[in-house]
Amino acid sequence: MPAAGMAAVRTTYPGGGTGRPPAADDLDLALGLIAWGVHRTHENEVRGIAERVRDLATAIAASPDGSLPAGTVRVGTRSRGTVDVELIPWSGDRGLTRITCELAGSAVGPVPVVKGSPSAAALVISGLAAAMWLAGDWDADDRLALALSLEGLTAWYREAHRMTPARDAVRAARNHAADRLRDAGRVPPPCLAGSPD
Repeated sequence: MPAAGMAAVRTTYPGGGTGRPPAADDLDLALGLIAWGVHRTHENEVRGIAERVRDLATAIAASPDGSLPAGTVRVGTRSRGTVDVELIPWSGDRGLTRITCELAGSAVGPVPVVKGSPSAAALVISGLAAAMWLAGDWDADDRLALALSLEGLTAWYREAHRMTPARDAVRAARNHAADRLRDAGRVPPPCLAGSPD
């Protein structure tokens, strides 16, 4: 996040990624950032995060081309009050806050792992910014899967304790999206590759 209200996203695939389509890895990273943010936040703030995630999911689902209206994601700043989050191109050479999230291999599949100790708020904003970036880059099928995955993330935290592992929230969100698409007679798109059949 180069400056207050600005966010840039970059993904890389060291070693070729997890063996799934890159979109599946990108989805896990965005969901994982939000899940880690919820995991680290105070229980009184989870409802507000869920509302922000739900608002973003609704905006993504309603967008015919992935563009999102100004104010879809907002962030509180110390100097400027609450401002819209604006996506800017990755420059690599500047940034007040940098968040690194990787997918680590495990017995249960790829697991999102956050490097360092960023704040809960920074993790949530990073995850929301990553989801905004994906929405602008993906086709309609992947965008719908993204919106349904965000919906699944909020459903998970309505039922589960915020301290459950982030990997469980990501898995539940992906399964929710895949199930909803199958229930509607649709085939899950590449971003949901690796979700149970």
